[in-house]
Amino acid sequence: MGNSNWRYREDIDGLRALAVVAVILFHFESSWFPGGFVGVDVFFVISGFLITSLIARQITEDRFSLIDFYERRFRRIYPNLLIVLAVTVVLGFVAMVPLTYRPFGRSLVWATLSASNFAFIGGDGYFDPDNLTKPLLHTWSLGVEEQFYLVFPWLLILAAKRGYSAKWLIGAVVAISLALSIGAAFANWAPSYFLLPTRFWELGIGALIAIRPPSNRLSSTQRSILGIAGLLAIAWAALRLSDADPFPGYLALAPTLGAAATIWANGGLASHLLSFRPFVWIGRLSFALYLWHWPLISIAAGIGLPPTGTATRLLITTVMLVLSVAGYFLWEQPIRQRRRLGRRKKFFAVLAVFAVVLVGIGVVIFETRGLPQRLPADLVAIDEAAKRDSFFITKRCPEVESIKPAPCTIGDETTNKVSFVIIGDSQAQAVAAEIGDLAKSYHLRGLYLGKIGCPPLAGLTRTRRSHCSMQYDFAMNEIRENNPELVIALMHWAGLIGDPVGGPKTPLLKQGEVVTEADRSAVVTAALDETLTNLGNRQIVTSLTIPEHNGKALLFGKWWTERFGFPMFVPRLTLSEYWERQTYVKRLLSDAQLRHANLTVVSPAPVFCPTDLCIQSTNDTILYSDDSHLSHAGAQLYAPLFEAALAKMSATIKRPNPSLPSD
Repeated sequence: MGNSNWRYREDIDGLRALAVVAVILFHFESSWFPGGFVGVDVFFVISGFLITSLIARQITEDRFSLIDFYERRFRRIYPNLLIVLAVTVVLGFVAMVPLTYRPFGRSLVWATLSASNFAFIGGDGYFDPDNLTKPLLHTWSLGVEEQFYLVFPWLLILAAKRGYSAKWLIGAVVAISLALSIGAAFANWAPSYFLLPTRFWELGIGALIAIRPPSNRLSSTQRSILGIAGLLAIAWAALRLSDADPFPGYLALAPTLGAAATIWANGGLASHLLSFRPFVWIGRLSFALYLWHWPLISIAAGIGLPPTGTATRLLITTVMLVLSVAGYFLWEQPIRQRRRLGRRKKFFAVLAVFAVVLVGIGVVIFETRGLPQRLPADLVAIDEAAKRDSFFITKRCPEVESIKPAPCTIGDETTNKVSFVIIGDSQAQAVAAEIGDLAKSYHLRGLYLGKIGCPPLAGLTRTRRSHCSMQYDFAMNEIRENNPELVIALMHWAGLIGDPVGGPKTPLLKQGEVVTEADRSAVVTAALDETLTNLGNRQIVTSLTIPEHNGKALLFGKWWTERFGFPMFVPRLTLSEYWERQTYVKRLLSDAQLRHANLTVVSPAPVFCPTDLCIQSTNDTILYSDDSHLSHAGAQLYAPLFEAALAKMSATIKRPNPSLPSD
């Protein structure tokens, strides 16, 4: 079955350290590591290599036992996992509102059963913005690995029993899995991110290098070149890829082959660098760090501490380091090394009890709709109203959520002429219905022609999916055919162009190619000019980005004080901070106004920052459905920003006298 007699290697722990740091920085929304999610792919290769090294050696020595293998896997994974799940249940009980705690209960059941990857295959996939409300999202990778462990040993046993070449058998499965992964990526099939059939090849690559280690004749220089090339491939993926890219697919070859090359080199400069003592220690803690980091980020974001804040990052980093170190010495190593729960039956009995309890808790949370009785009724009602009443346009025109372009009539439907249109991304979708209601009072008929995730700028998209390009072309055709006098263009400008304080930027592609940070400003400027030119001499109105902060934070802080008797710090966005964040957006739009006299820019600051502090709610009514989208109540306050343009247009329209009979 090949020579796989490789023992513990410090450089592999060092590689683990790089992988987990990349993932954590990605989840901290660091602009330096837009592709940090590839750290999971590196973990997959490492797991495939180590597991195959162990199984192949034991099969060769005729001492492999499935029950021993699975016991080792359970001792490695479950002590930390169950502790993290239990703590997250408590944190969620305290900090999560029913609308997000209920789906958490469902994911808790799946995560306990090592199948949470199936719980997250709905929606827009791993990069869905709503995923910040899912504290157990990261456990999808554990599901993939556990499912791999169920299948893979049988492949090696089959090869040994039937005399097949393990290398060719695994290679064939790897090839099939890679083909499926590439096909799914090109088809933009989001569930492929979470499933073993499209991920098996990554673990399989690790298995292949375990079965076929490098020749001892490789010189130190050759090993150094191979290892450094591997690290550079991983670095390229972490620095250059983003959630706009179809993934995993062929793009995952860079981090996986890079990890394989680094491991396969087994010596040289790369191994020496990765064996640096701090790297090794972080690598030993990597599993615990991975498990702790995302629940802490998710829970913190839910109470108004977004992962982009420096103080939040330091707090979360400190807490997860303390928990990881404590867990390493208190339960991870003692249980793994059989110093605690050494007897197999006792270990599995305790494990089963914990699992049954957690599954039961998950079922209760889900079936009770998030245990609303734990929170004050008024807080629950306010939160549910904010979610229920957001994105009103989708309730009036459900078809706007489809990938296929579709217009939605808003305003006064008794009027034949289309006087205005609204184009844009989710920022437009959150307020389109409310602007339409205002237009109705002026007897103006309009069309909503926007799409979530699709900035209405020529040639620009957030992903390589074709639906945004289709939506832009559709909107322009509708505008040409209906010839409205007014176009309201709304989008997340700050996400497109950035801000001086390093806030998150949306992925950006121009004609399907990823836009570099150096080119971003120029590309957005050119696309804006092209779009304004395409719209002709019509009156065009856009808005600066709304103040972004957690709309529930103040209400949650109030509830916290009532329950625990001491105040909770709730960060507040100030007016000066808002204007600082709008620096690049103001420059972009002010310059555009000099070139396009028909462009008007309105500011939401007077509405949402009436004093030096920006507001998140009024009279216990939440103005936001999340940190960057307005609720129905917020949209009603926002809509009058466009009243002047609507009123001006209404005044130019001649209407019949309703008191006189028409011909």
